[in-house]
Amino acid sequence: MRGDRVGGRGADGGANLRVGVAGGKGWLRPLVQALSGGIAATLLLAPIYVLEGFGPGRAVAAAAVMAMPGALLVWGALRFCRSLHHADRPGSALAAAHAVAAITFALVWTAIIYLLVRLSSPAAARQFLTMWAPWQMLDGLLLYTATAGTAQTIWTRQRLAEQKLATTRAELHALRARLSPHFLFNSLNSMIQLAEEDPAATQMALLRLAELLRHVTRSGSDDPGEVAFEGELAFIRNYLALETLRLGDRLRIVEAIDPDTLDLSVPSFLLQPLVENAVQHGIAPQRSGGALHLSASLSGNRLVMEVRDDGAGCAAGAWQAGQGLGLDIVRRQLEVRFPGQSEMTVATAPGQGFSVRIALPATPSRAGL
Repeated sequence: MRGDRVGGRGADGGANLRVGVAGGKGWLRPLVQALSGGIAATLLLAPIYVLEGFGPGRAVAAAAVMAMPGALLVWGALRFCRSLHHADRPGSALAAAHAVAAITFALVWTAIIYLLVRLSSPAAARQFLTMWAPWQMLDGLLLYTATAGTAQTIWTRQRLAEQKLATTRAELHALRARLSPHFLFNSLNSMIQLAEEDPAATQMALLRLAELLRHVTRSGSDDPGEVAFEGELAFIRNYLALETLRLGDRLRIVEAIDPDTLDLSVPSFLLQPLVENAVQHGIAPQRSGGALHLSASLSGNRLVMEVRDDGAGCAAGAWQAGQGLGLDIVRRQLEVRFPGQSEMTVATAPGQGFSVRIALPATPSRAGL
């Protein structure tokens, strides 16, 4: 089989989409990060002062005088930039605010350094004021510009990610709406035929249909985002039980589910489009039907799921034109919810069936079934 990989693995930790520009909604964590950056800058600058003839202690002190105020001002600048992002202001007003902030940033940084130097040596302070203060002002302007540019980049990426998530959610709602009438029509027709032959089986089928519709309605209205894999698996089993009414022995289901995966978290409505594709495009068109293989297992700290059928398959890449809607929504769910941490691999070839393998972080579920 030939595989087409969608997405990828990486070190990107999947930041919360609603996290502020500075890396958190609170002030403590960004402040600690700023102080850590100041300490790192101090350690990097100290050897330079040693090379200029300063003693080790004096070199560290001089480096700290330069680096620590700048680090704290960067923390303040990030918070200021965040407040500007949340304010409803025209572009000209934002530009003016950043210009004033940049000048203020540079003046305050230069003034703090001057005062700290003056405490130890008034003569050195006078020399700093006449020789180095203009350069320090320039450094301050450049540092604020870099800080504001970084904040803007992060904020823009977060906004795009939120828009992408909103689009994906809307498409999921549309997919549910498309599924419900289509599936109801087939299931009810099958139940009408079954009612004359086996009333008890009809009652069980109605219970399964009720459970399935309850899951779809709850997912569509409350939008839980993520659910326990056990709940998603129960939904898929109900779906397949009702498809079996229509296809009978032509639909054979083979499960290999590791019990340790049942309480792990998965995106709601993740596997159903894959199962539907397998039934509709892989198994139902064949006169003899086929087998649907559904598996879930743990591989290290990753949950690995696979939906596979033994249908006719297709040429590599042809599935994107014919069956791409559900697969594309699944791919984008993974990209939005697990950026850089998930894999979706599609493998197919003529006469060799169709397989979709998904790997994502194994996280215990906090949602109900």
